[in-house]
Amino acid sequence: MPGLLSVTCLLIFSPFSLVVAQTAVLEEVRVIGRRDTGAALGVSTADLLAFDEQVSLNRTVGDWIEQLPGVSLNGQGGLFQAYSIRGFSRWRIRTEVNGVPIITDRRAGNSASFVPPDLITQVAVEKSASSTLYGSGAMGGVVGLDTRPAQGLSVKAEAANNGEQFSLTALSGRSDGLSAGMSVRRASDADDPTGDSLNTGFEQFAGLLAGHADLGGLSVNYSWIPSLGRDIGKSNALYPEIRSSSYPKEKHSVGQFELRSRGDWFLRAYHHYQDWDADVVRLGERRNVTRYQAHTVGGLFQASTALLRGEGSLGVEWVGRRGVSIDEQEFSSDGQLLFNQQLVDGDEDTLAVFADQQWVGGGLSVSGGLRYDQIEQSSDQRSDSDGQWSASAAIDYTLGDSWSTRAELASGYRFPGLSERYFNGTTPRGEVLGNPDLEAETRQSAEIGVTFEPPSSALRGALSLYYSDLENYIERYSISPLLVSYRNLDGASIQGLELDFGLQTGPVNHRLSYQWQEGEDDQGNTLADLNPPGFRYFMSWQGQRQGVYSDLSFRPSRDEFGADEQPLDSAWIWNARYTQRVAGNWNAELFVSNILDEDYRSTADDVAPLQPGRTFGLRLEWRKS
Repeated sequence: MPGLLSVTCLLIFSPFSLVVAQTAVLEEVRVIGRRDTGAALGVSTADLLAFDEQVSLNRTVGDWIEQLPGVSLNGQGGLFQAYSIRGFSRWRIRTEVNGVPIITDRRAGNSASFVPPDLITQVAVEKSASSTLYGSGAMGGVVGLDTRPAQGLSVKAEAANNGEQFSLTALSGRSDGLSAGMSVRRASDADDPTGDSLNTGFEQFAGLLAGHADLGGLSVNYSWIPSLGRDIGKSNALYPEIRSSSYPKEKHSVGQFELRSRGDWFLRAYHHYQDWDADVVRLGERRNVTRYQAHTVGGLFQASTALLRGEGSLGVEWVGRRGVSIDEQEFSSDGQLLFNQQLVDGDEDTLAVFADQQWVGGGLSVSGGLRYDQIEQSSDQRSDSDGQWSASAAIDYTLGDSWSTRAELASGYRFPGLSERYFNGTTPRGEVLGNPDLEAETRQSAEIGVTFEPPSSALRGALSLYYSDLENYIERYSISPLLVSYRNLDGASIQGLELDFGLQTGPVNHRLSYQWQEGEDDQGNTLADLNPPGFRYFMSWQGQRQGVYSDLSFRPSRDEFGADEQPLDSAWIWNARYTQRVAGNWNAELFVSNILDEDYRSTADDVAPLQPGRTFGLRLEWRKS
């Protein structure tokens, strides 16, 4: 497809990816549930990951996407493990479930860990600045989860030895009617390679309802995910001698309803309700219990356009946050209540209009987009408002049958969150003091890339170079050893490169990738949340009844680190799995994580724990199409 090949994402030649092109109408794209026009705004490709391509740990969506160049885990460990895309993490990444934005006020950022991996059909990762399409919170990219089950019936059971992990999932999928599913999973505390216990235990139950119906010239799509978690451990290096952090309960409800008119327009309404508690015990000192509640509601309307012989769309979106409430209780070491107070009682509204357009001629594609967001935030003590423009432009050009190039300019932004402005209290990491005077952070980025993809060769290759200039970058910093807050930096920059090569030799697929990145503020201080350098070699062999998958990565040591971080030692991480069709509709799988029993931390966070030691597991699945 001339002009629509992008090297922004470097896996377009591998089984992990797919090119998603814009057409003359608004067509439903299964892998990107929220936005249907991608090429015009520099997100014409998405790295795609499906369950059968997962080789590493399978705790959350973060374990899926960290195998991609430019993506790494971030923060502390356990079920709430966060992720970083090209040096952007926390609230700078837009996470969506079936097109519903997941917005929380956790310091570590938004997380979709309440969705069990067995309910996820596939994940789309967009690594470029995406504020022109998705608004505030997408300045670092987008992670979109699709939970619509494949057609047919399936029952899956999984068990692993380290941490007594167990899960059971049942799914029933129909393309022209109601689909349903449920997943139950639990785990005890796992052990790290040294034999020490990690605070990683949890219990979780989640359900799924999804459907599709045709009503004359209209189509209706809907989905609902309820989720309940209990006794979720927050793994960190302070456990168990100094501090123990957990989430005693976690409730979520995510739903969306979409009405679509045969490619001319679509209308989507959605909601996300969440209610969870955090319990932090400082041994011999005190205990703090924080309760969080919030309700996100919103709507999106988008219609196709054809201006100046181009193709594009116009849209309007509203995102509202209601009843954002954070309450805290503090108890003495002997259980006496010391205080009970409300830390945050706020609301938020964001209204946006956006437009995009694309012109294609021969091997050349020129595209651009524009968006404006207006936000209103309020708490019980003060109100704030702000507005931001974002824009993007891209040129794609194909050189013969084998080469394609891309150049992109984009701007992004993020409004400070309610908790960054107004929260003053205790989190599982420590004491936090909000800053109501924070300004919106902005990003101006440039990216160039080239892809080599000859039609008659089994070899593929791609290179991407990117640079981001940041203004008013919001940094978390330490006021004292026990207290942190937020501030705007005058300026900062992030730059990096990604290399990816693929080779298909008969039934064997090879993929070798490399990532490198650096980021500093105007005073030369290293930024936090950067991706460490790393090499990764992936190999898969697929026979008629068997399959072998190997994922080997090497992370060199890194001495530079940002605020609240520490140096990283080098590490070799190797995961593998073997699949076998047993009989009839039955499939079996053996997997091993951390085969080398490597003693390593996955992130530079200064309280990040070691990762679990060598883990053996078995997965059985019965499937009927």
